[in-house]
Amino acid sequence: MPSLLSALFPPPPTFTDAQLPAQTGRVVLITGAASGMGFEAATILYFAGATVYIAARSQTRCEEAITKIKNSNRQGKETRSEKGELKSLVVDLADLRSVKGAAENFLGRENKLDVLIHNAGVMQPPKGSKDALVSKKEH
Repeated sequence: MPSLLSALFPPPPTFTDAQLPAQTGRVVLITGAASGMGFEAATILYFAGATVYIAARSQTRCEEAITKIKNSNRQGKETRSEKGELKSLVVDLADLRSVKGAAENFLGRENKLDVLIHNAGVMQPPKGSKDALVSKKEH
């Protein structure tokens, strides 16, 4: 159990992206990668050499995240010479049809998936809903 002092002043991490081994050849899909923790994970894995799929609700959000990662200040600080690839994958997790379409799109582009980071979800869906279509029918 952490003490109050260590909770208020956490110690430095024992493992950082500097110790992450090269991820060249790995395919990673991250939902919610257009912002927040998903964006940070995508950035770290891209600079480690992975092919990273930025999964977000719109093509615009995907493209903005890709541009932001490529233009980030990390480029000058990174010692690795080879960066990975960034690709977009539009998916709305509130709509199961969108999820199926995104899965089919991904399978048409890749023959493997090494890492899946589920970082996105639907906040406070209507009670009893299963996806956007069911929610609309009930209300």
